[in-house]
Amino acid sequence: MKNKEKIVGSIAILCISIVFIVAGYVMSSPKETVDSADYKDIFIEDNKTQEKKEPQGVIADSINSLEDGNIKVDIKGAVKEPGVYEVKKGSRVTDLIKLAGGITSEADLGGTNLSIKLNDENCIVIHTKADVDKIQSFQNSISNSIDSNANGKKGIINVNTANKEELKTLTGIGDAKADAIITFREENGGFKSVEELTKVSGIGEKTLSKFIDKVDIK
Repeated sequence: MKNKEKIVGSIAILCISIVFIVAGYVMSSPKETVDSADYKDIFIEDNKTQEKKEPQGVIADSINSLEDGNIKVDIKGAVKEPGVYEVKKGSRVTDLIKLAGGITSEADLGGTNLSIKLNDENCIVIHTKADVDKIQSFQNSISNSIDSNANGKKGIINVNTANKEELKTLTGIGDAKADAIITFREENGGFKSVEELTKVSGIGEKTLSKFIDKVDIK
């Protein structure tokens, strides 16, 4: 009986030893090489992150326009759809008007050069007929004012440079007084003021008052 127990115990110990040996072998064996392909999904970036993000907003528009060779121009006034438009470089005013839906019935293109090439940030104004009339009226007013001033100066005689015949056109000035004026200015280096004419022999304040508005020293 004791011998049987010894045999059973020996077998049990042997089995336990085998288990430990096998377990030790498995744990000490080299690990299986990891195939990088197993982790390829980890390193694959989402298509959205790989793609270049497009700039947003106004900066994006400006950059894209520049890259596309486009410019932005503003059109106001007598067009159907005024506003800011993006056009190709080299476009002309007539192209911009078409983009804006064309002109209105009140438009007057008489003073608009439709062939001008557009530049970035241009502002084109299409005037109405009423606007053109106002502009012309204003220009005429300025022109008339200039003409009026010119006519006011017309006929003014410079007593420091006028010859005898010119001086004689003045009321109350004949040959003798004209000669006296010329002599005085030569001797005194010219007149310093119109009033100095009263220093000329034969010319008093009464005579001067007759033509004072017709003479000058400049």
